[in-house]
Amino acid sequence: MKHLALPPALLFLLLSGCRRESEPGSDEIRRAYIGPETHAVAEPSAAEKSRRACEARMREVLSEPEVPGVPALEAHRAAFLARAKAEPVLFVSEPRYSSEPASLTVRGYRQMLEGKNAWGVVEKILDESAPFPKQARDSILRDGYLYADQPELAYALVSLVSPHQLFGQDRIWIERGEHVLHAERKNGRFYYSDGPMEGERARFVLFDRAGAGEEPPPPLHRDLRTLRYALHFEAMKIGRVTDNHIVATLKYGKTWVPTVLATKGAHVELECETLDPGLVSEVANFRAVANRRERAVQSLRRSMLLELEEALPFDEPLHEYGFQLDGTLRRKWVTAYKHGRDRFAFNGDPYQVFDPRGRPLAPQVCVDFLTDTLERTCGTWFRPRGDTPGRVTGKLDFDALPGVDRLELRRVPGFVAFAKARPDWFEVLDDPERIPMGDRDAFLSYLERHASDFQPGDAVLIKGKTPWDANHVHFHSFFIYESDPVTGMPLVVVGNAGRPSLRSWETEIRRTPARSILHRIRFETSWLESVATLPPLEGVPPLAAGPE
Repeated sequence: MKHLALPPALLFLLLSGCRRESEPGSDEIRRAYIGPETHAVAEPSAAEKSRRACEARMREVLSEPEVPGVPALEAHRAAFLARAKAEPVLFVSEPRYSSEPASLTVRGYRQMLEGKNAWGVVEKILDESAPFPKQARDSILRDGYLYADQPELAYALVSLVSPHQLFGQDRIWIERGEHVLHAERKNGRFYYSDGPMEGERARFVLFDRAGAGEEPPPPLHRDLRTLRYALHFEAMKIGRVTDNHIVATLKYGKTWVPTVLATKGAHVELECETLDPGLVSEVANFRAVANRRERAVQSLRRSMLLELEEALPFDEPLHEYGFQLDGTLRRKWVTAYKHGRDRFAFNGDPYQVFDPRGRPLAPQVCVDFLTDTLERTCGTWFRPRGDTPGRVTGKLDFDALPGVDRLELRRVPGFVAFAKARPDWFEVLDDPERIPMGDRDAFLSYLERHASDFQPGDAVLIKGKTPWDANHVHFHSFFIYESDPVTGMPLVVVGNAGRPSLRSWETEIRRTPARSILHRIRFETSWLESVATLPPLEGVPPLAAGPE
């Protein structure tokens, strides 16, 4: 790619084997030939032969023609991806509008999308094209992709566009990364008919590709997220991208490994790596530890997605008189639940105890989303309607821990104090910079520089004044759901701020710009493994879209 032209330092790295971040390269030592060797030359080890063969293969790939890519997008990749829920793919060429003749209306819409008021334009297109989904589709999609190269447009597309607004057919496909999912129309909306999200409402994330009828044509993107979970690297520096290969250096701890990746369509897999024999065990150990961590985090994600599916209500009464009553409803709900009731009332408003499927609708404050997710991952949760009221108890039950006040645990400061008192369970990082989220460029730059401190499965706790209460500071908390395999940037967060939802950083920034990060809490892998239910990690499911 033109934007990925190899700088001299990177070219040296690619062709000179592995390097640790702290180790300078050493000059090659040569000596003059002074006669025949007096000892046998050792046969290279299998690892050394593999390294040399991969180095030769890398030279071949580096001589192949580059694809154009999207240099402008990659130049600001981390900040761009943080501003809209996106599948963090790599494009080999930029998606374009269809070359088929377009109506004057469609051409006008396309031109308007290049302007400043992206949100208003997208709303206008969807509203005026409601009876004509093909018109909306031709105006918005590029080569079938929900694509944008400007962050304001990206945010508008993900926030506003749904599949049913673009397709009048009864069946469609959605390609996300290397996964192709199918969806069918029911009651005017599309629902997945296969794959790990079967039965869920189909929603878009940025860089999805959608169509009807035949299966997708050859893609313009490469799936790097699935590759990351196969190889367990932290980040990557891309050197050269061709039609069928990617040359990159992958980061494992402090070691960068020059690597050749083979591509077939959107799928990317390891072809070879120039791994120095002395670092083979070190990289293998890093991968093993990362694999354990990813398996534990995936177990947490399953619980998070259950809470999204159940749409657990936020613990705030519909009507409050005189002062805030956040946290009140859960106690009322527990009383009604234990007495076998289907509903309860507070301040004259009715509330449901169960959802239509009989699942408990336990109200949550934001920090409850953290503790409920932990408990549910460990097998602890309320029984459904029809069973004896009470909780099934797994390997973690905060109510059963000696000296723990559950009411105090429902406050962010209380949960932080609890975590700091158990360093064998939690790693707490206090954020010294406290950059307001509304200072968007500085805040996102901070996240990119400290990406290793904010990884999937980590809890983030923020604090600051809010637009709805300028006189008091308020806490909020959420999990990091996913990160970018190239930069390591945390991308999607998940928590309960009204209802459980998956959000971009941009959504949090716009919601409460005066808040800043106060703490990051990481659950220790060994502890989580000892208490959590960890089913086998069989592949990586498509990125969940979830409600915003």
